[in-house]
Amino acid sequence: MTRVGLLVFQLLTAQTPEPEATPPADAATETPRQAGLPADTERLYRLGTAFLAQGQPQKAVPPLTKLVEREPDLLAPKLALARALRLTGETDKARALLDAAIETWPKEEGLRAERGLLARMLDERDTAIAQFSLAVEMSPKDAELRFNLGEALQRAGKADEAIAAYREALKLDEKLTAARVNLGKALADKGLAGEARETLQEATRLAPKDAEAHYNLGVLLMREGTLDAAISEYEKALAAAPKHALALNNLGVAQDSQGRYEKALDSFRKAVAADPKYAEAHFNLGMAYFRKNDHIRSTKHFEKALALEPRRASGPYTQLGASYLAQGKRDRAVEAYKKALEASAEDGKPNTEAYQGLARAYLGLGRVDEAVDTLKKAVDSFPKEPSARAAYGDALLAKGDMDGAIAQYEERLDLEPTTDARLALAKAYARKRVGAKAVPLYEAVLAEEPEQRAAKLGLADLYLSMGNYDGVEKLLKWADGEEPDTAALARLGILHSRRGRPDLAVPELEEVAKKDPAQLEARAELGFLYLRGGDKDKAVKVLGEVVAAEPRHVLGLLYLGHALYQLGKPKEAEQSFRGAAQMDPAFGEPHYALGQLLEAAGKLPEAKAEYAKAAELQKDHPDAAAAAKRLSSTK
Repeated sequence: MTRVGLLVFQLLTAQTPEPEATPPADAATETPRQAGLPADTERLYRLGTAFLAQGQPQKAVPPLTKLVEREPDLLAPKLALARALRLTGETDKARALLDAAIETWPKEEGLRAERGLLARMLDERDTAIAQFSLAVEMSPKDAELRFNLGEALQRAGKADEAIAAYREALKLDEKLTAARVNLGKALADKGLAGEARETLQEATRLAPKDAEAHYNLGVLLMREGTLDAAISEYEKALAAAPKHALALNNLGVAQDSQGRYEKALDSFRKAVAADPKYAEAHFNLGMAYFRKNDHIRSTKHFEKALALEPRRASGPYTQLGASYLAQGKRDRAVEAYKKALEASAEDGKPNTEAYQGLARAYLGLGRVDEAVDTLKKAVDSFPKEPSARAAYGDALLAKGDMDGAIAQYEERLDLEPTTDARLALAKAYARKRVGAKAVPLYEAVLAEEPEQRAAKLGLADLYLSMGNYDGVEKLLKWADGEEPDTAALARLGILHSRRGRPDLAVPELEEVAKKDPAQLEARAELGFLYLRGGDKDKAVKVLGEVVAAEPRHVLGLLYLGHALYQLGKPKEAEQSFRGAAQMDPAFGEPHYALGQLLEAAGKLPEAKAEYAKAAELQKDHPDAAAAAKRLSSTK
């Protein structure tokens, strides 16, 4: 049976935005007009500061540069130029200008504050704290300087000091919403959720149209699991700022958690439209499309997320691999999963899903040994991870290493005594035809969960292989008037076939084949019934379709061999029998069929060996034992 790997739908954790400091008030410094300088000098200053006020720092730089060159002893133009250079990203020039000005005016808080803002932009945390601290000493009644100091302390991980700074800022100006919002975030980071919630609720009460206040309250509420309330806050944030990308993304996360997948998809689309460079939103949109099996679009957004943040944690690479795999692009899936494993090694976080995906990609490419090697590495790296053991067992099973697979399933069951673990081990024992160990496992599951469907069907399959037809019938009983599903009907048809009731079996199996073509066991049995009924061509057609769908299908190969032999194609029949024997080394019937074929061809020593092998594997196969004995007495 082909194992289908399922991926768990995941979303990135919602993040709070980086706090945005309010620019400090202009320093109380002498302007060109106050200095009594010429009108054209005054015009340059007015032009530069007007561009700054309009949010056009690039246009502010030329007039302010000209003014500073003309009047190097004035502070106000230098401070305005430093701000313009910072905002345009010319940080080296801004630093040089500010450091020189601070040497000249070391007690000027405006310069210290601007230098702090530049340090914050460059993520020079210690420098930012030092500069804002000096500015606060110089102007202790300035609430915005206190806020900026708090923000610098918060970024540096000094939560207690940041909280104190925000509280001082609010004492000076209780309407400073940014300070109240950041205070709430700092309290939440300290684990003081109740106080944080009250602080953020107060922020939304005092500033009902402040998008950041509503957004951050939504983040806190979502962390607490109150999704409806969080969604309400995100919607209020979006009413104030319709293109708030973080609020749109987190709204989608919350909607997805509620199972409102179409709404979530729409929110992620809007988040990406609001900020095309928002990697997390692209990833979440990719996940939303992946859920819809729209793998082309999901791949596009996973690739975009990784292009924006190529050194991101391994999750996006893992999902990209899954998307490629779903599209049949196994070579690309291999590369994506390899990158996922490289990323997980760098961040030190286990990623067994990437190992399993890589193994599935290798198996899809027919590279079984590489799949096995990949999962062995996963088990060596994470010996206590049940999913790694399960996947390694699956790969060993695909390679035909029954004993190795069983050992891994047993380890998994020790680590994780779940129903799935018991069923996997039971199926492996059943495939090895060790009913004495498989039956108790199935029965243990059914004792705890009497209606466990997989256990019922697995045990029914095992009973069919053991010839325990009464046991199968008991398991497949259903209430009067109840229609069996296709899986149960398939096994019922096989039961009737094995009991010699083709009149009942054929219509049941034909119905299953029509409604659920994935029931390959039923289709194989139907093909064999056609063969027994004399319709060789129809039998070959049905059995050929089974083997085409699953080249490793043991019964399909066995029955196809019989059909080909009856059509006068002994070489093709022998190949099919040998394929069945290779796929299931514990199954004696293919060896018995080979023995008959070889005996008919006059190859008696080889036929005898095959009969003996069949009798050895199946102690309850009297025909094989009799044939081996008969050929032993033949000279």
